[in-house]
This record gives sequence, C-alpha cells and structure tokens, in this order.
Amino acid sequence: MIDAIVTKAIAEQFGTPEASVDLDKPLSDLDADSLDLVELVMAIEDALDIDLPDDELDKLGPGADATKVTGRQLVDLSTRIKG
Repeated sequence: MIDAIVTKAIAEQFGTPEASVDLDKPLSDLDADSLDLVELVMAIEDALDIDLPDDELDKLGPGADATKVTGRQLVDLSTRIKG
C-alpha cells in the first residue's frame, strides 16, 4: 500500500507514468532537486496523514540530497513512521 502511494506521488511530482517509476533508483534519475524532494515529501505526508521528521529525512542522504534519495528509502521511512 505505501509502495503504491509513494510510486503515485513520484509519478505525479515528475510527470511520469507510474509504471516507469523504479523505487530503487535515485530521484536524480528524474532530475530531482531539493525543492522537488520537499514537495514529494509533503505529498507523501498528506497522502498517508503522517509527519516525516526532518532529522529522519536528513539520514537518507547528505542534507537529504535529492540526488541520493530513492523512492524505496521514502517507502521504508514512511512505513516506520506510519507503524
């Protein structure tokens, strides 16, 4: 379920078909920048009714560098927070 929500959020954020989203690839493959990551996180938080703490996001990469973060990392973090 969370996989599907994150996949949908990524597809909508980057204007790509859901079927082409690979959660294991870095968001940089979609030309993501830090603003894209912030907007993506907000979309995931809204969809799941959760708050992804900044300190947890910072652990995903240097300053949550969008070039390093993968969809899978966002799924794992969201799953941990959602419980």
